[in-house]
Amino acid sequence: MVNLRVEVRKRLWGNAGNRCAFAGCGQRLVGDLGNPNQASGEDIGVFGEEAHIRSSKVTGPRYDAAFPTGQLNEYENLVLLCPTHHTVIDKGGGRAWSTVNVLAMKHTHEAHVDAVMGSDAKTRLELEVALAARIDRWDASIDLAEWEELSRRLNYVFPYVTSEQWSALTSTSSWLAGLKWPLQYPKLSAAFETHGAVLRALVRHLTEAFVPEGNQHTIRRRHKERWFGGSDGEQQYTEAISQFGVDDAVTVVLITELTRSVNLVIEAVNDELIPLYRFNDGAVQMIEGDVFWGLWASPPHYGPLDWDSFPRAYVLSDIAQRVRNELQGGDPRNGVTMDFAAFDPRHTADGKNGFEVHAEGGRS
Repeated sequence: MVNLRVEVRKRLWGNAGNRCAFAGCGQRLVGDLGNPNQASGEDIGVFGEEAHIRSSKVTGPRYDAAFPTGQLNEYENLVLLCPTHHTVIDKGGGRAWSTVNVLAMKHTHEAHVDAVMGSDAKTRLELEVALAARIDRWDASIDLAEWEELSRRLNYVFPYVTSEQWSALTSTSSWLAGLKWPLQYPKLSAAFETHGAVLRALVRHLTEAFVPEGNQHTIRRRHKERWFGGSDGEQQYTEAISQFGVDDAVTVVLITELTRSVNLVIEAVNDELIPLYRFNDGAVQMIEGDVFWGLWASPPHYGPLDWDSFPRAYVLSDIAQRVRNELQGGDPRNGVTMDFAAFDPRHTADGKNGFEVHAEGGRS
């Protein structure tokens, strides 16, 4: 399965009508594994193959040195086929199927699909292609490709982010805040509302509890900033180090919850828009630990997933206060730890944890 932008994949599969483009084939490309001609069943599988019209390899079928490299994985250079006919057009270096032939096959098939499509189906496809473009923008804006590194930095003993990451999180949060999602996609709407709420809480926390240092934003350590002397020096030091303890724990809570919300978005996209989103990559991973003691990865998610419980609200001041209570003030010298996997940071009217969440791993 080729790694394609969501918009490209949605256009390709939608315009092909989920059928093989080879003349006379018409094989359904997503269906029941027991009976591939059925669209639904107990065991759904993907049979379609996103075939390149012009190969990226010099020795590959229909290689074209004049074709722009950046366009190889775009819609115009792809055709949707069943495994058999993908093999047919590529066999023998593609000598039996020229670029012109394959393009004609694709255009003929898509014209047929378009002709039998009702106006409602066409309108829905146009909307879904536009939504897919929005997903692509979100994926790039929040930099899912580097999510593990972001989570490693925010789970570090002294959490930090680069200035580029801080800017990306901030701009993504502002962009998402202004979006509306179509009512016919309730999971997408609920997932992004939840994700946006967590992201806003994290951005505010980074703004209030982190300070710029060179090309980074690092958690503030007031207890290291000056000498605490005088009659109330000990008390001031305790307050400063306790604030660090709370801020550090809140950071872990928020990056864990934000990762959960990212995986919630992925599930919503898979359920309502395109099942092949992140087909090769799956859920995003969160990195914990450090190089000295060891690193480990986990894919935090809401579990069991109950869509009726979304969207969820998050209030930073509420989270911070409950973290402070859990840590009995926050002073790391008191030896009190938190079970981050069991802590529920969502906002409820009574400020209590109201449901169980699941995550593998977690600092305690």
